[in-house]
Amino acid sequence: MQKYNYPKIKKEVETLVKNACFKTVTRDRIWEFHIIPVVRFSKELGGKFGADLEVLELAALMHDYANILDRKIEKDHHTRSAELAREILAELSFPENKIKHVADCIEAHRGSVRQKHKTIESEILASADAMSHISEPVAMMHLAFRVLDNKVIEGASWLRGKIERDWEKMMPEGREIIKDDYEKMMKMLDDTIKRR
Repeated sequence: MQKYNYPKIKKEVETLVKNACFKTVTRDRIWEFHIIPVVRFSKELGGKFGADLEVLELAALMHDYANILDRKIEKDHHTRSAELAREILAELSFPENKIKHVADCIEAHRGSVRQKHKTIESEILASADAMSHISEPVAMMHLAFRVLDNKVIEGASWLRGKIERDWEKMMPEGREIIKDDYEKMMKMLDDTIKRR
């Protein structure tokens, strides 16, 4: 059995991703308002299912890494983030079977690219990603209005569609955790859209 120092590997990955998040002014809040919630929800759901928490934690930390480094690759960020995770984790001597598992989770996390989840960890990461969009409404509004430069009604409509897609991809246990936030956000968006 291959020996590895998980706390050291986690710390190095965490530092790498956090530094990338704070490298540019436009991306600095992704650490607090997306990565940390995805890690938290992944671990919470992972504990309920007896999932591999090392795989989940590293996948949660690295799931958007390529997009953090280069916003232009949004469409393929799940594939490129998985490739980067393979490279980085191999350099850190994380076990090969776990590297594959982390990469599979990252590759299947993206809601707009429907993929079959091969493992419970993969399903959990996809749910945790969606849950973070609902638990952090201000960050999502920033994306809808500032980053994507939508006007009020268009941005609210775009955001409502995104939140609906996130809700659909979420596992029932994730929906239960985030239900109140989801209902509040949908009511706010519906009230705004009705003003059209």
